[in-house]
Amino acid sequence: MDRYDVIVVGAGPAGSTCAKACAEKGLKTLMLDKQRLPRDKVCSGMVMGALAQGLIEQEFGFPPQEVLTHPSQLKGYCFHVPGIGLEKIDNLTWLSWRKELDHWMNQKAGESGVDIRDRAEVVGIAQKAGGLAIMVKREGETRELMSTYAIGADGATSVIRKFLFPNLQVRYGQALQEHFEGEIGLDQDYFHWFYPREINPSFFTVHQKDGTIIMEVAGKPGTTKEIMTWAQTFMAEHHALSKAREPVWRGSCLEPALYRELTSRTFRPARGNVLLVGDAAGFIMPVSGEGIGLAVQSALAAAAAVTRSKGTGDPPDGMYLTGIEPILSCFEKTYPWFKKIMEEAKGEGTSLPGILKQAYEGTLSPIDSTE
Repeated sequence: MDRYDVIVVGAGPAGSTCAKACAEKGLKTLMLDKQRLPRDKVCSGMVMGALAQGLIEQEFGFPPQEVLTHPSQLKGYCFHVPGIGLEKIDNLTWLSWRKELDHWMNQKAGESGVDIRDRAEVVGIAQKAGGLAIMVKREGETRELMSTYAIGADGATSVIRKFLFPNLQVRYGQALQEHFEGEIGLDQDYFHWFYPREINPSFFTVHQKDGTIIMEVAGKPGTTKEIMTWAQTFMAEHHALSKAREPVWRGSCLEPALYRELTSRTFRPARGNVLLVGDAAGFIMPVSGEGIGLAVQSALAAAAAVTRSKGTGDPPDGMYLTGIEPILSCFEKTYPWFKKIMEEAKGEGTSLPGILKQAYEGTLSPIDSTE
């Protein structure tokens, strides 16, 4: 039977960061992903702010040109409130396709000694004498792997989270993304957020890279197709995006909304030798939806806790929960902006562009290190 010090489930930025950091500390580390790697992912591909950029450069180096797009960097963001006005934030942002960014991080983890297996679906996890038994289905065969520690980096609908907290009621938002060939008359050096009051609290975004227009809408599950139709009609009427264009790619994903549970500490994303990081833990920045920086930061906190636990014999959960306190404190400061945005959108809306600018600026502030 295969035996590991650490099994990381999920090969996104959180998984690669945690696995790489554990392997570099001499721990025998396996990283699993249920999909074939590399894989597409619904995401803006933006690496926003000092937190994400600083930690990625610290742990992986600066992304090579083949990982970035054209343009490779954005100057910042535009916030459009139709009929009222717009505001801008200048904030240098790396731009990529997540398929390429994640693959580069996977490769760096592999070079550090991580054993990586794709098309490997975790179907069970249980505590046994001597460690954690993780059941993995791969190529039609189910095998039991043993590990001292398990890291759930398996995204919004985390299987590890469901095994760890089977009674947790998770609310979800949904993102629907469509890609179109060509360009439209928006400054491609900026990422464009649109907040039409007609679809509040939903919104949509538009940006351009590699000769492709990327439109994304966000809303409650089951509503995003209708919102996308509304958004495309709006763009056709105001920004010359032909409604006759057919998307060359379409994808959707869910995002957990666990802000209330995290900030109240009623949900604590760790138990014993099993820790949750990134989206699996609900670490998505309020308002902006940024997740890469929080994924990397929480992954480093998890790796540090596991490494200390290995040396002391104490469970890592308490150490990890202490390590993620800066993230929760950040949520306490930024989460109230949701209410301010919705209230202004329901009212006259004249202050909405400025409120959006302030809210997003708040999400870009550095977070104290977990180290």
